[in-house]
Amino acid sequence: LLVRPARPGARWLGLGLLALTLQVLDYFLSRSGVYYRHRELYFLPLFFSWGFGPLLLSYGRALYADGGGRASPALRWPHWLPVLLQAGFYLLVSAQSFDTKTWFWLSVHKPITRYVEHYGAVLSLLAYLGATYRLVRQHGGQPAGLRWGLPALAAFYAAAALDPLLNHHYLPAGAPKFYLTSLVLPALAYALALAGWRQSRAIATPDSVQTSASPPDAAAANGAGSSPAAALPTPPAVDPAQLARVVAALAAERLYQNPDLTLDALARHLGLTPNAVSHLLNAGLGLSFSDAVNGYRLEEVKRRLLTPDARRLTVLGLALEAGFNSKTTFNRVFKEKTGLTPKEYQKKSQPTYWDDPVPAPD
Repeated sequence: LLVRPARPGARWLGLGLLALTLQVLDYFLSRSGVYYRHRELYFLPLFFSWGFGPLLLSYGRALYADGGGRASPALRWPHWLPVLLQAGFYLLVSAQSFDTKTWFWLSVHKPITRYVEHYGAVLSLLAYLGATYRLVRQHGGQPAGLRWGLPALAAFYAAAALDPLLNHHYLPAGAPKFYLTSLVLPALAYALALAGWRQSRAIATPDSVQTSASPPDAAAANGAGSSPAAALPTPPAVDPAQLARVVAALAAERLYQNPDLTLDALARHLGLTPNAVSHLLNAGLGLSFSDAVNGYRLEEVKRRLLTPDARRLTVLGLALEAGFNSKTTFNRVFKEKTGLTPKEYQKKSQPTYWDDPVPAPD
């Protein structure tokens, strides 16, 4: 939040950490007895749990925009309305007298509104976790920290939904209440934030690197030929031998045709670390892992669209054989890179062949 210039993804991640830190501070004030000794502090506006979900999704959208993709539009204002209501609720109650706060705690918040807040936060975060996870899958499952961390966080919040039931049915009256979120959430969320920060630095193109490399589809558009390897020159900023190994694995061995290919899997195949492969792609080619792999897949589909294969298979069949794992991802990448639909690309590239108005010359 304080470093300028800062990437948009880092700003959203910083806001999420700030909201989390305020909630952890509330846990500390409660369990350390500060609230008991300074009762005027009751209901300080420190809980913004209904904002965790929108912040997480905003971070994911900005993360991929940072990596060179088309910038995603910002979340519309209804996404932020719940957390604004939550903040207004605490501001309003915190401004009341101590007697009013005591009555409100005993009569309203303890039996009703704290459960509304708890389950509202759980349902909200689970929904936004699902949306963010779909976004990660659309970009090849990278970064790996999010691909594995998001399901873990979803499982954690699903378990946290059981806290009130455990407190009510299994703990004796007067016993200290058990809240999974207060015990585990800080460590889990900070670990996820650290992983996200490290991966965002790994997949983002370094600002200090100047590269003349172009994505495979851009090279084809400039007449460099249909072979993806023709679009992958070796810049001096990286080890040429290692970069050649990455290019060979993708272009010659056609690993991009594996729909489950990940940065970790490619790194294991090459005997390198994921960070090393990510650096080679970013500094050597000016591409993130997902952009590089999807570039090869796109070139494969574009080539086969102009061959008899296009009459033997559907466009989706060609896309799946090239390694795309979903129709949504293929359509997005194709339209984003070419500005055309596959059918429009066919007609533009081979009008006489596809419209068949003129017989082939003898």
